Amino acid sequence: MKKRILTHKPTAPDHASTASPKRRDERGTAMSILLLFARHRSLSSSQISGLLRLPVSTVYRHLQTLLQAGFVVGSQVIGRYSAGPEVVRLADNYRNEALAQGAVRQRLEQLSRETGELAAFLVQSSGEALCVESVESTHILSCSYAAGRSRPLLHGASARAMLSAVPEDEVDAILAGHFLGREEEATIRADLAEIGEVGYATSSGALAPGIWGVSAPVFVEAGGLVGVVTTMVPLERAESEDARARFIDCTCQAAADLGHVTAPV
Repeated sequence: MKKRILTHKPTAPDHASTASPKRRDERGTAMSILLLFARHRSLSSSQISGLLRLPVSTVYRHLQTLLQAGFVVGSQVIGRYSAGPEVVRLADNYRNEALAQGAVRQRLEQLSRETGELAAFLVQSSGEALCVESVESTHILSCSYAAGRSRPLLHGASARAMLSAVPEDEVDAILAGHFLGREEEATIRADLAEIGEVGYATSSGALAPGIWGVSAPVFVEAGGLVGVVTTMVPLERAESEDARARFIDCTCQAAADLGHVTAPV
């Protein structure tokens, strides 16, 4: 009996895997520069050079590419740069598509109508609580959340609700990055354990005087935590236990509803 000889057709090379280390480094450098503009309103090439520890000539070369693509524009101050118009398109597509085709916005509008207060949806981004959608109330808040604003993932109801729901090794890394004292870290960990049990976090004056807030994590069955829903209230409107209970119930219900419609973001 003759043996069958199997021949294999040569496969096309995977361009992503065969890209030279230099090419991959180039892409990473451009991305690192672009990400800086998510945290800084404007930067000069020398500032970018210092933050990323890159030669100014390398920074300038990548800035020219980002300028041509519309991801960066020249700032009003000569020699400085800021995020460009293509970033706005990315944000708009993110809010329309990744945030369940507007379902997050609709549910926040409903929550704001129910409570008469500011409602927001935040996600974890690079160790910070980043607001990606919000619905303002008729009340002026000194620490109002708006889309694009972020705060360190440590203090406040939104940060604590998010921290309580992430894996413990992530919590360890985040807390280590803040160089906390032993007692303060122990207090935060105890707070996170309690939040995990009740399913929501509250804070009073943590981010600004006179502001009370409640946040509840949003979970999806397949992807785990996707973000938190937050309601922010002037303290005088949340002084009674009944008032706070109503805000907590409305916020937790909104988080539960969004768990059925949101996809991991």
